[in-house]
Amino acid sequence: MKIMYVEDNPANLSLLQRIARMGNHTVISYTEGESALANFDQDKPDLVLMDVQLSGGLTGLDVVRQLRGRGHQTPIVAVTAYAMTGDKERCIEAGCDTYIAKPLPVQELVELVQRYENILKGTPVIKPLTGMLSPVAAPPQPVAAAAGAAVAAAPKPEETPVIVPPFVSAEGAVPNAKAEGDAEKPETKPEDKTESTRNQVSDPAKTAGQQS
Repeated sequence: MKIMYVEDNPANLSLLQRIARMGNHTVISYTEGESALANFDQDKPDLVLMDVQLSGGLTGLDVVRQLRGRGHQTPIVAVTAYAMTGDKERCIEAGCDTYIAKPLPVQELVELVQRYENILKGTPVIKPLTGMLSPVAAPPQPVAAAAGAAVAAAPKPEETPVIVPPFVSAEGAVPNAKAEGDAEKPETKPEDKTESTRNQVSDPAKTAGQQS
């Protein structure tokens, strides 16, 4: 990532350069707003840190207004030594995305660089900047992905056992079913029938007497 820092304080510039080297970023620096404006189209920075109080004829906010007037949409962070009531409104009104107060806190500066690097790469921003007055929102989660995650997280209903009813014939009766009140008939075995037949054949007189 290419960072432009318009700053006339060598100590602040040195701090940003050390932090930028940690992430393999490049820092382009100017001490006056006129030089920054003259070289902006050629430098094409990905992020601008703009000191509000500059030496020269232009303030940092003057430079920001001219850049926005040219149509540049590069993220611009105002760097101010005051952070008084109304500074946020003045910086945002001039066209800055946010601002950070001096003396520059190392941790906040590291988060600032990392945050805009993630935005440039399209990586979601997780941790908000400490002390930033207008942090950039993280990209919204796609609706389809959010809906899929909600469905996956929803508890599954318990399975209800299915009770299969007995088969019913067309007449409405259940096969092999016994009517209520029917007495159970004793089962007749084949040998019982044979014995009865033998008795009838072996006693013809008894049979004849019954017929007369």
